[in-house]
Amino acid sequence: MTETMQMEIPQDILAALKTGIQDFSQYMRVTAAIACFQEKKLSLGKAAQLAGYNRLDFLDLLAEKSIVAFDYDESFTESELQGVSRLAEIKP
Repeated sequence: MTETMQMEIPQDILAALKTGIQDFSQYMRVTAAIACFQEKKLSLGKAAQLAGYNRLDFLDLLAEKSIVAFDYDESFTESELQGVSRLAEIKP
């Protein structure tokens, strides 16, 4: 199921942006998806869906915009590094 949203955009705004309504609509979807993802309101998959992308393409888009996709805190990173170190020690 989907919902439809309507917005009134003055033509002079579109002219100033040098874009058409379809391109602007897609821009708004992508911008909203990125914002919701960064604010942790949507998961990666749901944000990608909102933007009209698959997950991998959305990850690529985030990377192009230098947006961190996986935000791990310091304790998680330290735990992972300790695990890797232990694995390196037992490697035959």
